[in-house]
Amino acid sequence: MKWMFQIWLKIGLLVGLGAFCQACNEPIMLSPADIKEVAIEHFQEKGHMAIIDTGDISVKLIQTGLEDQWYVAFNAVMERPALFLYHISKPREAPHYIPLLNKSESIIEHVDFENVTNDERYELVIDLHHDYGMAYQGREIVILRNPFGDPAYEIFAFPIEQVWERIDSFDQRYGLPEHSKRIENHSTYEFFEGFILITGTIKHRNNHLLEYQWDPRNEEFVLVLDDDRHEASEEEGKGVVHKVKGSKILVEVNAHEDGCVAHVLEDVQGHVIDVPQRIHDELLCSKVAALSPNGRYLIHMSLERNGLFIYDLEDQRDRRILDDLNSYEGISEIVWAPGRPLRFAYVSVNHEELLKNTNIHVYSQHSDGQFIESIFDLPVYYECDVEGYCAPLKDYHYKFDRNSRLVYRPQKDQAFKALLLSS
Repeated sequence: MKWMFQIWLKIGLLVGLGAFCQACNEPIMLSPADIKEVAIEHFQEKGHMAIIDTGDISVKLIQTGLEDQWYVAFNAVMERPALFLYHISKPREAPHYIPLLNKSESIIEHVDFENVTNDERYELVIDLHHDYGMAYQGREIVILRNPFGDPAYEIFAFPIEQVWERIDSFDQRYGLPEHSKRIENHSTYEFFEGFILITGTIKHRNNHLLEYQWDPRNEEFVLVLDDDRHEASEEEGKGVVHKVKGSKILVEVNAHEDGCVAHVLEDVQGHVIDVPQRIHDELLCSKVAALSPNGRYLIHMSLERNGLFIYDLEDQRDRRILDDLNSYEGISEIVWAPGRPLRFAYVSVNHEELLKNTNIHVYSQHSDGQFIESIFDLPVYYECDVEGYCAPLKDYHYKFDRNSRLVYRPQKDQAFKALLLSS
């Protein structure tokens, strides 16, 4: 087959250059660049003529088990959306071609394998971006069942963003264009034990919530909750006001030359959410910043206070979770575990003080609401930038693949190892 010849031709060139062991008993590792070269011809053979060079394709390495690896190639330009799945763990297996039928031209922004249906089978989750200039911007989540078989089929789709814009006319006084903007959907999604939760602006309704549940008998997601989320409610007899805030988005707004990364906390309508001035200022230079899936906890760095902090947006309390940033070569990004209990992790790099140079820090929320830290002195592969800041890359070098298990790579091309956590 032509695709197999192309793959093995690439392998032959690499072997000739001495890229692999002489015995050739170790698994052959292909790079994203290798896959892109092969994928160009595959896309064109299927009629995707807008894909002409490697810049028109994105490639992602995805792990579906501790040792099962796939490269996924997908269009990064406006085109009929489609994907090729290359089974790197079984290089002789033919690639899987998956066109997204009945979808308009779009860019595939993100793909991942998720156990969305909570039945230990992996579904393919795809984020589409529909871009028609000023006229229309949209994003859509699409979930495919049976992505490794034939055929893959859609079990869920939802337009998480729909924005229409236009210039109506010019005002008489200044001659400037009068711009109008209509937002129908502007929402975020999350998965939780067979449920899909969508929150935000939905069909013009602000602070709205949709909840879908997987129906295994009919193999479909069924809408089980369609409700507005109130801004505040008072608990009877206690006089305590609990604010149930709508979806929040942590936006990276600027990257400075001195290594700072600025963030702003917004609601789904794009309005900046008020936080204490100190927190606001610290977000303007926070290389690590993350928002919990439920929108309540904000993790950020403080250079002035020389630490990493978690801020409770409801109780308005700040807690230090890491001291003395200056003693570390780098702190990785935050990863959140799916499901319950609420759990997050990051990796610290410290050449001088740690036995294996890296520590995995895992924080789990207990029934009293407090986060309890567990530290694991384990080797995690990391990379250093030109400024000497060293950290592993989330999803590539460490991630949660389930709530009770974090997986990590001790070396760059080594398979993931599992770190089991208590439930």
